[in-house]
Amino acid sequence: MAKKEISEERKMLYYAGLGVMVVGFLFFLSGFLGVMNPETMLMSGSMGSFIAGPFIGIIMIGVGGFMRSVAARGVAGSGLVLDPEKAREDLSPWSSMAGGMLNDALEETSIGSKKEVIKVRCRNCSELNEEDAKFCKNCGEKL
Repeated sequence: MAKKEISEERKMLYYAGLGVMVVGFLFFLSGFLGVMNPETMLMSGSMGSFIAGPFIGIIMIGVGGFMRSVAARGVAGSGLVLDPEKAREDLSPWSSMAGGMLNDALEETSIGSKKEVIKVRCRNCSELNEEDAKFCKNCGEKL
């Protein structure tokens, strides 16, 4: 099974989301740093400017987290598109790592390999039967 790599677009979106979260956190902290310096607050003259920084920061942190979630899991894997097959494809780089999907884990081991099936053809009706069958499942003739 070939390992799938994460596309460059998803990597860029992930790091852009991280950057938006960092800038949002700095905006969030800027309001509290203004409280520590009363001269800055007196110069601004408005309580609205004190609240605007942290509010914008919280929104940016949320948007950045959403961007990172979509980039990490893919569009279908994050739930934006409800398509199970596409979600499985989007999450495939992590499924074998996390052991979250049983089929992927079994494909990597010899346990999940297909067992060779041997069939016995009936001489009477030419029906294929299991190798350990004593009678034909179609006509009932002894094998």
